Amino acid sequence: MATVNPWKRFIGLLPGGSRTVGLVLSVDTAAGISRIQMRNGIEVVARGTSVPEGQNAFITDGEVSGSAPSLPQFDIEV
Repeated sequence: MATVNPWKRFIGLLPGGSRTVGLVLSVDTAAGISRIQMRNGIEVVARGTSVPEGQNAFITDGEVSGSAPSLPQFDIEV
């Protein structure tokens, strides 16, 4: 059932969570985790093993959500 509460409807329009890209350094299938190096050099551990080692992955709220393309990154300072 749809709500008539304007605040709930507004929150429903917003995207959930943060999404980043990183390089998969290693995959531990027994534990179900992957070690990932973010573009700024920081290494994180994320749940999921769907992306093989050496490829880029999308990380959404600490979970590997799929493969990411290898695109160049540009930093622009305003």
